[in-house]
Formats: sequence, C-alpha cells, structure tokens
Amino acid sequence: MSQAKAKYMVTSGFLGAGKTTSMIAFGNVIEKCYGKAAILVNDLGADNIVDAGFTATTDILTTQITGDCICYQHENLVDKLNQLVDKGATVIMSDIPGCGIGALEHVYLQLAERRPGEFDLMPFTCIVDPERMRMLMPEADKINLPAEMRFLLEAQMAEADIIVLNKVDLISTEEKEKRVEFIKASFPDTPVFTMSALTGEG
Repeated sequence: MSQAKAKYMVTSGFLGAGKTTSMIAFGNVIEKCYGKAAILVNDLGADNIVDAGFTATTDILTTQITGDCICYQHENLVDKLNQLVDKGATVIMSDIPGCGIGALEHVYLQLAERRPGEFDLMPFTCIVDPERMRMLMPEADKINLPAEMRFLLEAQMAEADIIVLNKVDLISTEEKEKRVEFIKASFPDTPVFTMSALTGEG
C-alpha cells in the first residue's frame, strides 16, 4: 500500500466550543513540530465567507468548503483535501457545523472504504466548552436545556475518538476536575484531554 498523502482530522463541537481557535492552536503546534498544517473550513454560508478569525489571526494554510456539511460532499471534500496536499499540507483539519453529528460514519468511514490508504485518519475529536458541559451535569437540573440540545451534545461526544474540554482558563481547577470526572463517567472508553486553545494551556 502506498503512503498516505496526508493526515486528516475532523473536529466537532457546538457553536462557541472553540473549534476554530482549537484548530489554529493545533495547527501552530503541528507547524512547529510535525509538518505543514492546513485547515478546511466547513462554511454553510455564502461563497467566499470564511470565519474572520482564521484570516485575521493565523498564517496557517486555510481554504473552505461551502454549501453543505462535509458529511454529504464526499467528492468535493476529497478534491479540497487534494488541493491542500498539492500546496504542501501534511496534516489537514476540518470542522463540522455546530449542530452536526454523523461525521464518523459519513466522513471517516466513507474515506476508509472509498479511498483506502489515501489519507491517514487521525482521531475524530469533539471539542466541548465548560459552560455547556455544566448544563449536562446533575446539578444543572434546574436549567431548562432543550432535549434536542442535550441529545446533540451527548451524541457528539459519544461518537468521538477523543473528547477535549476547551476553555479551561475560564474555570477553576476544581470546576475543571468536576467536568472531567463527569465526562469520563459518561464516556468511560473515550480519552479526555483539557486545554485552553486561547492561552495554550494543555
């Protein structure tokens, strides 16, 4: 089997979890230690609208895929990945929309089955933020969290290979430990990491 063209990682997480900032932080580490990073923005808005945070704060190679979730654009996704590879990318990251689930099946398994060995699939990573995690915890029973939101939050974490608690700079050590314990108890087979994409902690 020929060597994979590049490593590829998908991130999920609700709007506000910090997917954009996390991918930039990951990219900065990758550029220093492992190779050339690239970010594929899954923009569901109009053409040529890219999260301003990318272009304003990073020199990481960035492009976009528009019109629909990457889960339903296999050929277009592969074309975009190959474009980034042609520009020298060795590690490519992309996100799915904040309410998205199913990327493990629709992206990873499709690539593995239809493009075996073409891309080295990195762990599917769910980014979660402390505030939304608090909404899922037992002491938050008084919070009127819509059932649909609870389902999506739990489904995103359930399908992930790795769960990353982001924005730990905004909470105390005790609060961080409580949230990590809750995640580990809820998803005991999934590795859990903590970080602050903004400050670089973790």
